[in-house]
Amino acid sequence: MTTGKIQRTEDDDIREAMHEFPYGIYVIGTTRDGQPNAMIADWVMQISFDPRMVAVGFERDSSSLARVRDNGAFVVNLLSQEGNGMALARGFVQPADASKVKGRSDGAAAQQHDKLAGVAYQLSERAPGCPILDDALAYAECAAEQFIEAGDHVLVLGRVLYAEVLNSGEPLTSTFTGWSYSG
Repeated sequence: MTTGKIQRTEDDDIREAMHEFPYGIYVIGTTRDGQPNAMIADWVMQISFDPRMVAVGFERDSSSLARVRDNGAFVVNLLSQEGNGMALARGFVQPADASKVKGRSDGAAAQQHDKLAGVAYQLSERAPGCPILDDALAYAECAAEQFIEAGDHVLVLGRVLYAEVLNSGEPLTSTFTGWSYSG
């Protein structure tokens, strides 16, 4: 006998709980063959004081991960709630290769997005060619040191070569945006 009630699974409970974890909203700057690129990320954290290191989670098929592997460097740009932080974040959510999003029409899937078009940035010298966003709250230039397989993602451990606060304000977080990347 069925009651018409949808059965919740253990995975539903886990997904719901993970959705509540707050994350920062970061733009990870990369480069390949002299072409800077950037992607949105929220799985970023400091993992060591000495030496200063961060970990960033990348999807296995991420073009940004391939760029980090090739270049050996990346920049973490922390966005701000103030100013145009939300607008910047929206521009980086879209994958460069639109076909990565399942269910798109052939025309929509064929699009390539230049996520840095119209965005003010400088190129890092320490993380060669990687973009540092002018409107970032803060940034960290990093040398990739380890790539660790982690489920359906790859954790990249990066040594912080230099970091700086550029602007004042509160960090943009998933709590502020209402966005979730919890699966």
